[in-house]
Amino acid sequence: MKTKILVLAVIAAAVVLALSTDKGKEMSGEWAEDAKKLKKKLKKLAGEAGDQLGDLKGTIAKQIEGLSTDARERIMSILEEGTSKAKDAKSKLAKEVG
Repeated sequence: MKTKILVLAVIAAAVVLALSTDKGKEMSGEWAEDAKKLKKKLKKLAGEAGDQLGDLKGTIAKQIEGLSTDARERIMSILEEGTSKAKDAKSKLAKEVG
């Protein structure tokens, strides 16, 4: 128990020291910049996934024209649900990462 407390105290001291030094502040700035880049990439990926799903929906709609009405409706329903979920995920991601 005492060892765990000692280890946590050493870790906390190292973090405080790292963040209070010039090098630590520089690292924090780099981390913030990396976080911004990651956020931008995630938003882009979410947008691209939604766009690609929309394109797929259009392509499949053309390919299933010869199927029965019931089969076409089922396939389009599945695609619509996927598109809706992609939009929801994109919105949720945008809210979470700001």
